[in-house]
Amino acid sequence: QLNQLMAAPLLSISTKEHTFEAQFHPSRALVACATITGEVELHGFDLDQCSEELSQTITGHKRSCRAAKWMSESILASTGADKLALLSDLESDQQVWRCKLKSAGYCLLPLDDQRFAVGDDDGGLRIFEARQPKATVSWFENNDFIADLAMGTDGTSLCAASGDGTLAVYDIRKSGEKGLIAMSDFQDDELLSIVVLRRGTKVICGTQSGMLPIFSWGDFGDQKDRIKGHPMSIDAMVKLDEDGIITGSSDGKLRVVSVHSKSLGSNLLGVLTEQDAADYPIERLALSQDGAQMLSTSHGKPSVQLWSTEAARRLLNGESWKSIFEVEAAELGDDAAAELDSSDEEEQPKKKRRKEKKKGKKAVPGGNPKQHQAAKFFAGL
Repeated sequence: QLNQLMAAPLLSISTKEHTFEAQFHPSRALVACATITGEVELHGFDLDQCSEELSQTITGHKRSCRAAKWMSESILASTGADKLALLSDLESDQQVWRCKLKSAGYCLLPLDDQRFAVGDDDGGLRIFEARQPKATVSWFENNDFIADLAMGTDGTSLCAASGDGTLAVYDIRKSGEKGLIAMSDFQDDELLSIVVLRRGTKVICGTQSGMLPIFSWGDFGDQKDRIKGHPMSIDAMVKLDEDGIITGSSDGKLRVVSVHSKSLGSNLLGVLTEQDAADYPIERLALSQDGAQMLSTSHGKPSVQLWSTEAARRLLNGESWKSIFEVEAAELGDDAAAELDSSDEEEQPKKKRRKEKKKGKKAVPGGNPKQHQAAKFFAGL
């Protein structure tokens, strides 16, 4: 019955191969999908017609492409397990820049239309410029994979969430130790995703355990607060506004979370929806330029789904689930109503091993055959 109270996808995008990340084009109805074969599939879509089609395929990576993001209207940056960072031109369908990395690339963040940062499997972090053949700035302060990146509002501080359990902040103008602004204490947890919010005063991280630790800007030594409620790891997050995020978890669910909201506090407001392939983890989330739509990426099929963010925004504005989805309380059974009123207070976090990020392998809580199959499939990528 609670499925009635979940948002439905606006569109499912059928990629030929399993997808690690999907990103909206800056201005066109086009999605770039980084796939396990190393190709980036470009899919055009029409929400009015509820249709999508593969329009172009960009090649260049010999192994899995783990991250691909738009630098501009026509330039796409990507990195992957083949230890390459690439810039590809959509119009000419050609690579216009490439650089060999020391380790497999794991995540990528554009800084402007010429510069982008790449975090790798071994904790290395580099900034590249399209006009330069090698990295212009580099750091090697982390001891394990760089899972996610976010820029501070000052425009010079780059935040890195790492599998070594630390949050590091770097000055993008300085290399090496001189560029390390701050590093948190070990958090007894792998940090897997990151968002800067509250007008640059707070940094929130997704973790392996399902906790959401919150750091205060300028005081990164240890978390100052945390939000409980996710039963499994939080691999992806997007910022909806200055006090609200959507999270993607390894249980396949998307959740709405308020962060230091004046009216809602810091709370997990509940499950927004779940990927159709709910037995597989949500790997990445991405917002459209206007914030009205969101992409989720999962190992299952369909790998990529497109959602409206309207329901999440209404939740963050204080509306109830029942009013948003227009379901009368009388239509719900007692058990379903109780579950709804609990605001998604799910089972306590389960102990499980983190996936081998360097190998693209997702660790699986015991008992789910589809997750075991996914873990086996992605081993060694």
